[in-house]
Parts: sequence; structure tokens; C-alpha cells
Amino acid sequence: MLAIEQNFLMFFVVSAPFFGSCISTILTRAQRQQTILYPIFSNCSKCCHHLPFFHKIPILSYIVLKGKCSFCGISINWIHITFEIGFLISSLLAVAILFNQTFGVILLTIFLAWIFIPLSTFDIQKKRLPDIITVPIACAGFLQGYFLPYVMFFDCLVGFLLGFALGTIVSVSYSRIRHQTGLGWGDVKLIAAIGAWIGWQFVPWFILLASMSALTYGIFQIIKHGKHMANERIPFGPFLCGSSWLVWLYTIS
Repeated sequence: MLAIEQNFLMFFVVSAPFFGSCISTILTRAQRQQTILYPIFSNCSKCCHHLPFFHKIPILSYIVLKGKCSFCGISINWIHITFEIGFLISSLLAVAILFNQTFGVILLTIFLAWIFIPLSTFDIQKKRLPDIITVPIACAGFLQGYFLPYVMFFDCLVGFLLGFALGTIVSVSYSRIRHQTGLGWGDVKLIAAIGAWIGWQFVPWFILLASMSALTYGIFQIIKHGKHMANERIPFGPFLCGSSWLVWLYTIS
């Protein structure tokens, strides 16, 4: 890797929390049906007070302010700190694990994580995964299978079909047995899309990892909040995204 590429990656890692803060601001404004580009400078969502520069430093300002607006005391939306930390950690992991890989592959892996984080957040909030994101993820998976040497295009195609088939079987079977939705079609499409990235060989392991992670989280929620949490629907998207990204790291490392 060239020195200029290493410097760019270092800049990318340092800037990751700022990118996360920017994207989280855009998403929260969109949720409040506000204009994305106005106001240009950040302000509090409750008191609308303009935030000074040192209140907008990612992660550090959240810690210093104890997660609250210094003017009105309202809690800062958890999305901001989640994106800032998530973007930073994923960038650090990608660079550290794939340092001997090509510059383009490292950037691709970072961007993949930066797509998964907002997608997971959307699933947590809305309990659905939009096709406008899952379909491009699948297309990108086929493209990397065609142009990159890590996963053969045929394996990507079979992985897509296998992921869709397994997801459909689980979704339909659960609905007929329990008479309620267990695995949504957005989850099924995401599993298929991820299969196009990692290839059919890793699809069962990826689904197993995501399922075990979701099961562990569900058990923890029951222990913490009581047995009534067993009837609560858990968004599966975050577990699919996190597990698939780790499997992708393993695949290309």
C-alpha cells in the first residue's frame, strides 16, 4: 500500500465520527420532516438553540455534556452517539484487520459497515428494512463477486438464492405455525443480499451467528425486564448486518 493511501486511511479513520455525526443529523432531521440542509448549523431539537462548536465534537462532547443539551437538559438522541462510535469502530477494525489488503477493498469494507449502521437503526425504529437499501446491497454484492477475486461470481449467485430460500422457509414456516410474522420479508431480502456478498459457503454460518446473537439478546431482555419480553418482536436487521460484516471480514482477510 502506498504512503499516500495509508495517510488517506488514517484521515478516514479520524474523520469517521464526523461522518457518523453528519449522517445521523441528516436522518434525525428527515424523521422530524425537517429540511436536511437547513438550518446549516446544528441546533437542539427541543429548544432550537444553536450549538457552539465544542458541543458538536463527536463522542467527546457527548461524554462532557453527559448526553444532554447544555441549554434545556433534554437527552441527546441516541442515534448520534451510536453512529459516531459505530463509524469509528468499524473503520478501525477494517483498517487493522485488512491492512495488508488493497486500499480499495478496505474502503469497500468501511463503506459496507457505514451502510449497515443506518440500516440497522432504521430497522430498530421502524421494524422494517426498505427495498431501496437492500436491493442495491444485493447488486453491489454481485458486482464485487464479478470484479474482485475474493468470492467467485457463481458462489455469489448461489449464495443469493440459498439465502432467499432459507429465509423464505423460515418466514413461511413460522407464520403457519405461530400465526404471526417472525421473519419479515425485508429480513429475507437482506439475507439474500448478504448471500451475494459472502457466497453460499458462508450463508449457513452467517445465519447461525445472527440467530445466536439475537437469541442471546432476547434472553438478556427477558432476564432484565421479565417474561413479557418473550412476546416482544426483536428487530433482526441489526444482527444480520453485524454478523454479515464480521463474516465478510473473515472471508476477505
